[in-house]
Amino acid sequence: MQTRFTPSPIRTTKDNWFAFNTMKVRLPTNIRNAAARNADLTDADRARLLALADAIAGDALVPEPALPSADYEWWMAQYERHRGTTWHDCEWFFGETYAFRLILDACRYWERGVDPFRSIKLAELDSGAAFEPVCVLPDDAVEAVRRAVHVSIWGNRSDLSFSAGGALDRSMGDESLLLVNDDRRATDILVTGSGPVHIVMDNAGAELVGDLFLADSLVRHTDAVVILHVKSHPTYVSDTTVPDFHTTVQHAQTHRSAPVRALGERIKEAFEAGRIRLAPDEFWCSTWFLTDMPGRVQRAFAGGRMVIIKGDFNYRRVMRDTIWPPDITPHDAMGDVPPTPPLLLLRTLKSDVVTGFPRAAAEELNRDDPSWRVNGRRGVIQLIERNG
Repeated sequence: MQTRFTPSPIRTTKDNWFAFNTMKVRLPTNIRNAAARNADLTDADRARLLALADAIAGDALVPEPALPSADYEWWMAQYERHRGTTWHDCEWFFGETYAFRLILDACRYWERGVDPFRSIKLAELDSGAAFEPVCVLPDDAVEAVRRAVHVSIWGNRSDLSFSAGGALDRSMGDESLLLVNDDRRATDILVTGSGPVHIVMDNAGAELVGDLFLADSLVRHTDAVVILHVKSHPTYVSDTTVPDFHTTVQHAQTHRSAPVRALGERIKEAFEAGRIRLAPDEFWCSTWFLTDMPGRVQRAFAGGRMVIIKGDFNYRRVMRDTIWPPDITPHDAMGDVPPTPPLLLLRTLKSDVVTGFPRAAAEELNRDDPSWRVNGRRGVIQLIERNG
């Protein structure tokens, strides 16, 4: 069924300061940080990364993907619609995502298999700070899962791409900072429903720990198999890949805190038993919206009790990266998405896209906290129940 709501994806022009600043300052800074901090890179790798950073900061034409790469045709299909655009005048969802793909070309990822952001991600794990979200949950299944959902959402504040080398925000928010809070209905479905629970992952580090905390709660208190949908290659500095999952579990198992070590052991056991599964897919690294979800992902979701979608970037993917009126319904903002189980969006706000929020409340926040849409302070626990 076609929707009358036509998306207008955010562009990287000066009309949207946050998107423009991302391409002018924040993204080039992330690339330069990767070049400076990864000892596995060669001098030639660093030179290519710095050239890419300068090209993005300087508003060069967006180039084609490079060969050799097994996913060349996949990315050319995404690139063609944007051919001729520049870094400061393109669709933001495309431009930033595609830039992270070009980073892999610059450091010859497909030939060496070296994650250009590995050292940055490891620093948080080695310090032990990533495990701060781990806490003690009540014995009651419903309340344990509900609280674990809250641990998972506030972990989204910890985003290495967003911080661009600055201090990470690992603080836990409270319910007063949730613009939408459907936690009780969502928890009821999670505890009493049937079928697997899918979690579309976002960041490694503290957010991944919070997501593993939620997965552990679901394994302990429900009969669900938990399937973690991770990125098929490194992107957005800290987004979770298969190696990030295993590295995090290994760090948990040797942590100084007994509760963290116990969590690591339970996650490992659940993984070995098949109660926790990993599902890497290139779709989650792509510039496509959820309306373009490929058949293999649709089939994976079929029969699930819920799909939990983590993070601001994935929220933008669902809502077609458009600054809708804040009170638009999520169903209208999503467009013609293929059938899925109920969707639970867990996100702290780091971009302008907002749905399902009263217009008067948004206007009040505009007055009281002008950067409320992008400063990461507030979040949503937003349930979208669908037929499918």
